[in-house]
Amino acid sequence: MVKLRVMNNRATQARFRNNIPRPNTRLRWLAGTAALLLLLLIAVVVWLWLRPDAPLERIATMIVPGGSAGPLKRHHEPFGVAVDDDANIYFAESLTGTIYRVEAEAFEAGGILREASIIIDGLDTPSAIALDEDGNLFVANTGAHTIVRIDLESKRSSIVAGKDGVSGNSDGTADKARFNGPVGLAVGEDGAIFVADTYNDSIRMIAPGGTVTTIAGGREPGFADGTGGDALFDTPCGIAVAEDGSLIVADTGNHRIRRVESTGKVTTIAGTGEAAEVDGAPQSAAFDEPISILINNERTFYVADAAGSAIRLCSFGENPVVTTLSGGEANRWSTGLLDGKLAVAKLNRPAGMAFLPDGEIVFAETGNGLVRAAVSEGSTIGAIADPKKSILQALEMRDLIEPRWPFDPPQNRRDIAGTLGEIRGERLPDHDAWFHNGLDIPGAYGETVHAILSEKVTRPLAVFGAGGTRERLRLPLFEYIHLRVGRDAGDRPLQGFANGAITFRRDSSGQINVTRIRRGTQIKAGQAIGTLNQLNHVHLVAGPAGFEFNALAVLKLPGIIDTVAPMIESVRITREDFEPLTSPGETGKLPPQIRLSGRVRIIVRAWDQIDGNPRYRKLGLYRLGYRILREDGSPAPGFNAPRYTIVFDRLPSDFEAVKMVYTEGSQSGYQGITIFDYLVTNQVSGGEAKESFLDTGEFAPGEYRLQVLAEDFFGNQAKRDIPITIMK
Repeated sequence: MVKLRVMNNRATQARFRNNIPRPNTRLRWLAGTAALLLLLLIAVVVWLWLRPDAPLERIATMIVPGGSAGPLKRHHEPFGVAVDDDANIYFAESLTGTIYRVEAEAFEAGGILREASIIIDGLDTPSAIALDEDGNLFVANTGAHTIVRIDLESKRSSIVAGKDGVSGNSDGTADKARFNGPVGLAVGEDGAIFVADTYNDSIRMIAPGGTVTTIAGGREPGFADGTGGDALFDTPCGIAVAEDGSLIVADTGNHRIRRVESTGKVTTIAGTGEAAEVDGAPQSAAFDEPISILINNERTFYVADAAGSAIRLCSFGENPVVTTLSGGEANRWSTGLLDGKLAVAKLNRPAGMAFLPDGEIVFAETGNGLVRAAVSEGSTIGAIADPKKSILQALEMRDLIEPRWPFDPPQNRRDIAGTLGEIRGERLPDHDAWFHNGLDIPGAYGETVHAILSEKVTRPLAVFGAGGTRERLRLPLFEYIHLRVGRDAGDRPLQGFANGAITFRRDSSGQINVTRIRRGTQIKAGQAIGTLNQLNHVHLVAGPAGFEFNALAVLKLPGIIDTVAPMIESVRITREDFEPLTSPGETGKLPPQIRLSGRVRIIVRAWDQIDGNPRYRKLGLYRLGYRILREDGSPAPGFNAPRYTIVFDRLPSDFEAVKMVYTEGSQSGYQGITIFDYLVTNQVSGGEAKESFLDTGEFAPGEYRLQVLAEDFFGNQAKRDIPITIMK
């Protein structure tokens, strides 16, 4: 039995004399203990505040915006992003003019969100957004040329500066000042609002009292360091306040990062001016349309490189350097939608960025129409997105289209001169080759091209290659190539654009070399958008950039008829190493019986036409495949249906995939020679491409027939049967 010894209070005090405070020291003991606890609490808070955030490891998709009625349920092009002190996320949709809020509890639970609460709608192409110390949300309302304040409690908006719908370039009181398509803004600690006045090519400030002044730039678009009006910018879109109070500017059209001091002095701190994605020392690094800035600390900031489809990190410590956090050319073909590790993830025109509480970055992605995040490895935020569920699909887009051709009159049938997936260039080791990514519709030199669909210009720089043969206009869902954008054959401006919406610049010889259309400009279906240049056709690309569809699946072209079956010129079979087993035969003749073993490749030379094509025209195919039949014509095991391996519904995102479709010697383009040699055993469809073979080891030895099939988009089919003997 265990005996318990009971002590009275006096005995306890005697035994634990060092642990029990004396009556006259009790208060001092309690005070000391409280002080220690307070210090401990302060230490914990400081540690939590100063501890390094977990490193960013991967990209995840957070939000699929767009719950509107009607066919266009997605791809509303979110642009600006902000996060409040409670970790609620706000984002602005360009096309719907809506500001949304996502509660912290919703995204912290993980997964991809498809719902968000509307804070306000009815804005005109909102771009950057920012919060002030009082919890007000400020918006660069680009299409209306104003800066707007939103009271988040009442959800009411008011104009801070500028006049709704009126562009201009003037300083003064808030009601007298004028802006021209402002895209970027930031709020200082004292409440001052800094504006990247994009199409005035200037940096402006709205003082707390409401007075608007120009800090730098504004004289004309260009590039020059200097002070105040001596400095030049070109379509600046991003702006942020650094810890020292200076401004960091994404000078989008110059492909550079600039610093603006409070005195108005402007210096270039990163970028060569070349439109490219090149890491390295700041003065040798290159950007491609940098569009927003996110300050990390006094020495580092992030850049959303829109056309490079990358997020970059600029570090200005002892060894200044620009690196790529995720996206860009490191992924071979930069544009796309792929979640995962930073090094392999694919982005599509990132725009606004903001920090989440743990240092993770939430960003709007205009190209994919999503809100995504760069997160740490253990984060529960977001998930892996399925492009088929997250990106606008071809049939959804077709529902938006009215029957028309891109010429006048729109109901008159036109010819087709090129289709999706055709090779361009020549497939040789020392030659460039690429996929044709649109539909070619011929016309006369100088003929006016009209918009297929009513769309809004959302890219700050929507016209590329002005004055060249590949001059083009990119809208959210269509791209028009080989035009004089906004002008006739004599380079005179076309009617129909809003006043000041389109501007032109000329080089020293007087030739137009820059065409700029303001973000937020509305283009109506049927509106004249340009005229054909010397290539005498419009190259029409259908679908969001990076997810282009076969235009024939989207367009409703009045009177188009295709009753012509494709032509199979020849079939070749090679070993796995491309050693030939057959040679191209004459059209219509079967090659002799071929003995096969192991893995082999099938190469088909074929082309197509539609009704009305000139005899020399050769179009690419829509679908190719093959089938193995027994000698009696019944299908071999696994071939109850044809195996369609190449389908041009969408192009692969990998630029090198052209080598998966076409063998060496394939070519087409301006040289007039057209050869389509398709590698039919490879698998290319749905935007994916991979190498494959016909493995004859899967069949019992014996006599078979290889049936090759070639189809056009309208279902016309050609077949070629070739006797084969499968050996052991």
